[in-house]
Amino acid sequence: MPEKQYFEEFYQNQVVQRSATYRAAIGPPVHLDQQAFERFLQQLKDFRLTYPNMAFWLVVDYKHLAIPYHDGDRPLLGSSIQTLRDFFRLLHPDYLEAILRWRSAAYELIHTERILLTPMEAVYRQVMPLKVKDGSYYWFSMNSTILQVDQAGYIVTNLQTFYREGKWSPKNLRPIEGLVQCKDLDEEDLHRRLINQMALRFIDEFTDTELGLLVSYATQKPVDKILQDKGWSRHTLHEYNANLLRKARAFFVYDFKNAREFAEFCLEKGYIRVP
Repeated sequence: MPEKQYFEEFYQNQVVQRSATYRAAIGPPVHLDQQAFERFLQQLKDFRLTYPNMAFWLVVDYKHLAIPYHDGDRPLLGSSIQTLRDFFRLLHPDYLEAILRWRSAAYELIHTERILLTPMEAVYRQVMPLKVKDGSYYWFSMNSTILQVDQAGYIVTNLQTFYREGKWSPKNLRPIEGLVQCKDLDEEDLHRRLINQMALRFIDEFTDTELGLLVSYATQKPVDKILQDKGWSRHTLHEYNANLLRKARAFFVYDFKNAREFAEFCLEKGYIRVP
């Protein structure tokens, strides 16, 4: 499938349609009225001029999937980002599903578990590769902070600030991850709860047999013992290993050296557990 066609189908199915019910329920903001909101935006513009290490910022209007307020994006990226679609077009295509998976897990945690006590307290952090105006990709560190919520706690707008890091290349990949932080809440507990959200998505991607094989590797079970227990040939094990690495690449956008290294990563991060 051509890249452009893939992107359009992805955006319509995974962003527009998937969020339709949520967006329809969003009401008027009860936090930061328009006057206070405009004062905040002016302070944000002044802050970026004073601290130019912030590459650019966006305010996302979730009900309309629009970006009505932004600064610093045109000189760096070559054009202004005016919709969420514009932003997703800047993401390296290999990262679309992974970024959206992490983002939806983070905001599900914030919204459904009522972590959000008041706006400006919950922050979602993630590193991602974005295309700049010369066509190359750079790693950007994003901090996403909820600005406005409605009476029911639905997110109306949020602020996303971006800081440029090193140039992206296939030689400096890192497993894609995210982090939620909230004032007065334990960071380790929040991360554990976020991983629990992600683990639900993780196990949907793997068969029971594949998950069992990951546990075997994570517990350092020798290959001969795995073959004996499963009654497999080495060829069958090789095929399972290849499937594990293919799915690992899609989920984390990272090339693990082998299936055992992937299993050890999953155990360390909390995606799998051993008896």
